Amino acid sequence: MSNLETSKTYGLFASLLNTKLISKLKENDEDILIFPSIMSNKIVLSETFTNYLRKLTEFDWLIFTDVFSVDYFIEALRELDIDLFELDALTVCALGENVSDRLRFVQIHADVIPTKIDCDSAFSVISEFAENDFQNLRFLVLKEDSSEFQFIENLRNANAIVEELAIYEAKLEYQSANVKLKTLLKSGAVDELIFSAPEDLVSLKFLFANEGLADILDGVKVSATDENVYQALLENGLRPLFFHFK
Repeated sequence: MSNLETSKTYGLFASLLNTKLISKLKENDEDILIFPSIMSNKIVLSETFTNYLRKLTEFDWLIFTDVFSVDYFIEALRELDIDLFELDALTVCALGENVSDRLRFVQIHADVIPTKIDCDSAFSVISEFAENDFQNLRFLVLKEDSSEFQFIENLRNANAIVEELAIYEAKLEYQSANVKLKTLLKSGAVDELIFSAPEDLVSLKFLFANEGLADILDGVKVSATDENVYQALLENGLRPLFFHFK
């Protein structure tokens, strides 16, 4: 059966991956709202931050906050001609299975993967792995320039040494229309929001910075086009279904 219903508004993200699906929905005269996709760029690192990468073995932990942080980290290491084997001595934490998969693609193993992507869960699983002993442990957190994470302060309050490395910066498409799109989603104008890639979820988080997605999407049907996206939505406290189109 198809998920399509009469008088229904679908939300999708602007991406090449969604081009075919958007076209098919339009052929069925469905109402569609296009949400912005994230546009990311690497940051030119200062000498201090470049030295963090050149001296990775001085850290105990690496924490990757999203799939983009993995991509730009690997790109930076290759540009600096740094061998990935230097990561073998570090404990690697990936905030989500999709982040772990992105690391696995370049043969980096994630030792710690929270089952839920929120600051309390992240701090809890890191604490358990570290046996609650953070004294003199050094963490390097790879992140987007404007993103903030409460678990970083939790680590510092537990006497860990935490360095934040903004490895990329991001902005959203359709800047002038984003306020309207946020209002429409919050007001219930979208019946079903379809996620086709983990990057779609990053885009939505960026659109609603510092707001809880579970509350915003309460009453909205959340659909995933594949198992990886489904898992990412689950980890972020959502209740997804699989989207099927015929």
